[in-house]
Amino acid sequence: MNTQYKAMTISVIVFSLPLSSRGSGQLFGPTVTPSPTITNTPTLTPTADPGAHLRKYEGEIAFSFIDGSEPGMPIRDGGIGPSYKLQPGDSREQIVIDETFSVPAGEEVIFEDKIVWIRPKQERIIEVYGTLIVKNSLLLWDQMHNNQALLHIKNGGALNIESSYAFSANQYRVNWSYNDGATVLFDHYMGDPWTVISGSVNYTAINFSSVYVTLHSDIHDTIIQISDAHLLYFEIKPPSGEFDITFPEKFDWVDWTLSDLWPDTTVEVEHSYLFERDITLYPGAHVTIRDVPSGLGFGWDIHKFSEGIVECELRGMGDPDHESVFYEHQTWDLPCIDSSLTLINSRIQKAWPYSMGNIHLRIFNSNLIDPRAFQNPAITEIYDSTLENVAAYDGARIYLENVRIIHDLEVIGANSVIYGYGVSPWEIGWEFEIMKVDGGQYIELDSPGPPWE
Repeated sequence: MNTQYKAMTISVIVFSLPLSSRGSGQLFGPTVTPSPTITNTPTLTPTADPGAHLRKYEGEIAFSFIDGSEPGMPIRDGGIGPSYKLQPGDSREQIVIDETFSVPAGEEVIFEDKIVWIRPKQERIIEVYGTLIVKNSLLLWDQMHNNQALLHIKNGGALNIESSYAFSANQYRVNWSYNDGATVLFDHYMGDPWTVISGSVNYTAINFSSVYVTLHSDIHDTIIQISDAHLLYFEIKPPSGEFDITFPEKFDWVDWTLSDLWPDTTVEVEHSYLFERDITLYPGAHVTIRDVPSGLGFGWDIHKFSEGIVECELRGMGDPDHESVFYEHQTWDLPCIDSSLTLINSRIQKAWPYSMGNIHLRIFNSNLIDPRAFQNPAITEIYDSTLENVAAYDGARIYLENVRIIHDLEVIGANSVIYGYGVSPWEIGWEFEIMKVDGGQYIELDSPGPPWE
């Protein structure tokens, strides 16, 4: 086997504004008057709360219960982003793997009672064609940039995680993919890697497991069974066609079935805590979302690979002040890719349109979490908006004007460029990273206007 490695260089810059001076105050508590003594008070027998064991999983902060209170449980390390580390005194054997790790077809690899560090040196996919079993272990992804070492469970491959944790050891995102023909079983697994199901997959999550999952538009002949998930966060990508969808309310334990979106596919959710739900549209998809007042996230995969560049435009996706917006009736239409979204009595919390191929996309006055541009000649221009992250890959170009950035700006690959005019951190005292990988460039401009016009 001839294995080729891709050289990689990384440059990270922290962009910050000075802290403003702040006044100080004093908090005073109320004066307490002793209550009178009451005699002959009857003894009350407390009523047991049947849901008490679920309370630690509830709320609007994911993994707030991951605090080292149980053996083998990691703790937050207090660094940038939601990063984790092992508890002091965790005596399990520590091993290190990198991007060259794989599981060939017909083979089985077991990590049991281990702390496994994933420390890639190059950008590469970790492929599993056989069976990867993780028991009573902690997986810590220690990458140098977002998604540096993707984990792919391939056709015929299986991932089985039991009573284990998987988290990022720093601020960089981790992604896993379950490809056509894969099998996945989670049994009391807790972790924050984002995962994607595509093709035909057998997926089961039980016994208070974490479910962060994208259900891809090409799913077919798939069984997805989720029971007692302590956290359910899903993203739906409908296939081409017209759909009218209502989601269950979040921050509650739900039973939910979805069986009419993809061919011969059923999603069965039983007694699981619905933390969040998103939807992403592809070319040819026309979707109406109704009666979701608690809000959802919305992405748009705007791509074209046939000849000829098309012009696309989006305006007012959320509030540039990073606030969610309720819409009684609002439609965004992209005739450039024959796709549309209509919201009825629903709220947008966040949006992440991204361009790929022969697309020239312009976005105005929006609240965006992760806009991206992939593959030359893709171009994205963003004006008067707030961005959590922004990234250009594989020769794509992005122009930013009068935008505020919360987390990071990422440019990956030779000829990938992000141009900026009036780019600043989210607020005074905030800072964001500029990450330049494999020859990617960030160029600050002295005057407004994209350089290609």
